[in-house]
Amino acid sequence: MKTTTITQFASTNERGKFKSVSTKITPLSHHEILIKILACGVCHTDCMFMGRDGDVLGHEPVGEIVEKGSSVERLSVGDIVGTSFLKSACLDCRECNSGQDIMCKHRIMFPEGNMNGFAEHQVCDSRFAYKLPDGMEPKYAGPLFCAGVTVFNALYTSKISPTGRVAVIGIGGLGHLALQFCRAWGVHCTAISRSFSKKEEALSFGAHDFLASKDFTPEYIEKLDKYDIIINTVSGDLDWDLYLSLLNRNGTFYLIGVPDSSIEIKNTGALLTDQKAIRGSLVGGRYVMELMLVFAQRHHIKPKIEEYPLDLEGLHAAIERCEKGQARYRAVLVAKQ
Repeated sequence: MKTTTITQFASTNERGKFKSVSTKITPLSHHEILIKILACGVCHTDCMFMGRDGDVLGHEPVGEIVEKGSSVERLSVGDIVGTSFLKSACLDCRECNSGQDIMCKHRIMFPEGNMNGFAEHQVCDSRFAYKLPDGMEPKYAGPLFCAGVTVFNALYTSKISPTGRVAVIGIGGLGHLALQFCRAWGVHCTAISRSFSKKEEALSFGAHDFLASKDFTPEYIEKLDKYDIIINTVSGDLDWDLYLSLLNRNGTFYLIGVPDSSIEIKNTGALLTDQKAIRGSLVGGRYVMELMLVFAQRHHIKPKIEEYPLDLEGLHAAIERCEKGQARYRAVLVAKQ
């Protein structure tokens, strides 16, 4: 490949506004591939990075390989692949060698490199691209590369058995996939949302039961069966003591949504006497990503999406829905065929 030009949709200084830019790319290195993007999910994390002129966002792209470097053997031209938050790692440290490349000290993460999914093409390291299982549609696969693997990673690292109990806080882009993964995992799964407006959909996604957080009081929670893990997908502040009281002894609260401010816990004694834990959960590395795709295909897990064209007009509409929390439940940009 000679030096060529691709079209990308870059952020402007005006929040929520993007522009079309032409970017020159040099011949592919040994491990690189050129992908023609077929679909790209729009994530709330994209909204967090908006407003810096020239930044190309989008970390849930799926596309067809149209060219590959000389050392790419695992993938072929014509394969449909996706990429994710983790763009590169050293592949030679303790974390990488133990399957924890997502924790590599030399990792490169979205949006570094400016070669991301809001574009017509993407160049990426083939070692961090993942072939879709046969039959998985690109538009449904996109959100799995961030939202899907994030909730899957929490379940996988928790080592919870099918006899366990899990609560999912927040029924949005992450939460509705968490419910599907939980149901397939075999655990008892409870959906928690502020009101009962999402109850029926939560049950349809796989929840066994539903709780409205507006009803939460210490007395109300005292009467409930407790949970082995809680997966919090809400980006905002909670009554942390109240929610920690929902955990069984030895239970873990997985923090996926980002709080608006610091976490304040008054009843710290419960962390000690009941051995409760608060743990962060990042998107999975390469090994977990491969497992998640197989698991999702096996159990027919897919996001509920809103489709928008992969162009500036579609991006503006999708990003607005996402930032306002109105997407039901994941906005996806889809290229014209």
